[in-house]
Amino acid sequence: MNQTSDNRDSLSFKIALLSSTFLITGASATSALLPSLRQAFPSVSKATLQSFFSITALPQFIALIAAAFLATKIGKRNVILFGALLWTISGLLPMVLNNFPIILASRVFLGLSLGLIQPIGTSMIADLYTGEVRNTLMGIQSAVIGISGTVLTFAIGLLITINWRSAFLIYLLGLVVFVLTLHFLPKKLAGEGENQRIDNSENSSNGTSRHLGKDVIVWVLLTFFFNLGQGGVNIDFNLAVVEEHIATATGAANMMVAYSVLGLITGLLFGFYMKFAKRFGGIIAAVLFFMGNLIIATTHGVVVYYIAMMLTGAGFGLFMPYMFAAVNKHTTAANSAYATSATTAAASLANFIAPYVYSFLANVFGNNTSQFAFNFASAFSLILVLGLIYEYFTDTKKQKSILKGTD
Repeated sequence: MNQTSDNRDSLSFKIALLSSTFLITGASATSALLPSLRQAFPSVSKATLQSFFSITALPQFIALIAAAFLATKIGKRNVILFGALLWTISGLLPMVLNNFPIILASRVFLGLSLGLIQPIGTSMIADLYTGEVRNTLMGIQSAVIGISGTVLTFAIGLLITINWRSAFLIYLLGLVVFVLTLHFLPKKLAGEGENQRIDNSENSSNGTSRHLGKDVIVWVLLTFFFNLGQGGVNIDFNLAVVEEHIATATGAANMMVAYSVLGLITGLLFGFYMKFAKRFGGIIAAVLFFMGNLIIATTHGVVVYYIAMMLTGAGFGLFMPYMFAAVNKHTTAANSAYATSATTAAASLANFIAPYVYSFLANVFGNNTSQFAFNFASAFSLILVLGLIYEYFTDTKKQKSILKGTD
């Protein structure tokens, strides 16, 4: 392909653009390896073994912040190429390493690769597409994350029957992403950033500014509270189901499947959803998310918990792509990577601190039950809903001012 042209409407181009998203679950999908690692390294403590998964969080957060800077220096395509190669090499290293601390060091580099990859694909979608096509691709991207987690976990389950080292062969997938990106995405994307958002009043006077405007900062904060609200499902749901004698651990897992399936379906249908929801898309998604958390906090029963998880899953599946689309409405090609990195970093930070925040609040209120934790999730979700309503009216006022200025 010509290094300065692109064929963004082709299927191969879009597949290449979305392919890096498949790597995002590369750390979490290896959770099935813990029992095998314990057998392979019997002298290593349980806490140290568990850090095999958690150690990627901090370097990922650092790389999320650095990704935008690198993109301005070497280009977004090159960041993905470097990230995919680092993901592959660091992911495969445990196959040949026998020292557990060195294996942990390789996971640090895996975390760096994830932080480099995660925001760039989203910002490129925002730079290259507008309207319905952008919404559809954002929704598909959200769904791909869920699909990749399932596929990689299933692949690990098959490979681990050979031996625990074979499970790391999943990281060869990074080479596929590398080849797709190298072959189908040109070095310089022709017209990248031409489709800039006309409602970007703060940046429109300077299309090369990397300054993040007030609207982007608001969305970073909203993303932070959304992911804090997600802490209820991530941390406490399975425990709540068992503690309240609503179902067994297997029943709780089945409810989580309902959550995942609804998230996947709504993500795939996001473009269609936005045709009808339009500017209310974020508010509707957040209300669904809030209702699901509130039902878990205030009711009991298998049926209502299934309904709650379906509502929460639908809210999650719709809000994730809406969030990234909304953030990039207020960016230029020069700062879209910075905005996406900041938003993703806020999500990563919230996910990291959520267990500590929930534990602190449980101690404050003197109730450490898992179901009570969903009161906190509901509160964070309500803050999200109120913030989105505020953003809606602020944006409406701004649009009216722009229209008056053109009269």
